[in-house]
Amino acid sequence: MASRLCLLVLSGLPGSGKTSLARKLQESWQAELAVVHVCFDELIPEDLKLERPEEDEGEDNNGDQQAISLWKQHRRAIHRNVEKLLRKSKSLPEVENNSTDHDVLPDLDAKFLKCAKFAERNGRGGDNNGERQSSLAVIIDDNMYYRSMRYQYYQLARKYTVGFCEVFLHCDVETALQRNMERRSPVARETVIAMATKMEPPNPHRHTWEVMSFIYDQTTGTDEEAALEEIRELVAVATANPVLAIPEESMEEKEHSRLVCSMNVLHQADQILRKCISDVMGSAKADNRMGKAELKVLGRQLNKIRAELLDDLKHQKLQLPPVESVGPQPGEEQEGHMSSCSSLTDMDSPTEVEVIEVKTLEGYILRLFRERRAANTGNKAT
Repeated sequence: MASRLCLLVLSGLPGSGKTSLARKLQESWQAELAVVHVCFDELIPEDLKLERPEEDEGEDNNGDQQAISLWKQHRRAIHRNVEKLLRKSKSLPEVENNSTDHDVLPDLDAKFLKCAKFAERNGRGGDNNGERQSSLAVIIDDNMYYRSMRYQYYQLARKYTVGFCEVFLHCDVETALQRNMERRSPVARETVIAMATKMEPPNPHRHTWEVMSFIYDQTTGTDEEAALEEIRELVAVATANPVLAIPEESMEEKEHSRLVCSMNVLHQADQILRKCISDVMGSAKADNRMGKAELKVLGRQLNKIRAELLDDLKHQKLQLPPVESVGPQPGEEQEGHMSSCSSLTDMDSPTEVEVIEVKTLEGYILRLFRERRAANTGNKAT
């Protein structure tokens, strides 16, 4: 049975009120749609609760690597079961699970099935033909302090063309600590404090996939009913506007796109290097420190470096670093950008290499050019 679906990801510090909010939403939606509340605290055993938020590092001060590994396996198992739930809701066949950690949560399927009987229910929220169509909201309830954790669920929404939205529960650390200590199984104080320093709230201005997000700011005395209504409206809009799947490309199209991108980078690099050589030669002439013969030698040396760099880029002997973009982000200064290469003429000492911060393609090419020229100058000195 096709369903109208939405993934709602809750994030915030332990004690910020995520689980309480999820239960209130579930209660308020009883007459409108089915709700699956995926509460990580209830699905991950207590003895695997880590004492600090280092999901991405895989290191533990106490050397308990096995506990970290099991903790990660539980998180993967939850993600896999959410995907399984989405596939079922879309009447898609189950995918064979080849994961090595498929037995980590043997009873997780049963837990999901118990709370996800939406397919057998009378549909919620009818349609134009009078036939009842099931609507489902899946609430992902976890700290989700890293953006990458939430992005995994956005990718699921995109893969299955369902709605996606986020709610970040913001409260000050002291309030979170106080509420946390009132819980049956409180998180260690140092963990909450460390998590607060790592927290990455939704930022739709920088990350467009987070455009469907709401910050529930509890430090400003926001009215709870007003916040609940806004969240319900957010979910309704997200459900009506599912994330569009990325169309699959053929191998030929992918290879063509790769070649076009590669040629574009090479062309830009060539233009940057030509301008750089022009600036260096112009500066050398203006200084009147070189005769015609010396300028001719300098020109040959610079063009040789240019040819070597382009060849290395073409044959992938040099890998482009993960620069933030080919140009500056909107509203940001273009760090590492140099409109002139004239400063590259001062190569009396190969150790005096100015560090160019790599924020753009130009910054990276200029750094390579300078390093290569410094190396050539050093070889001649020896």
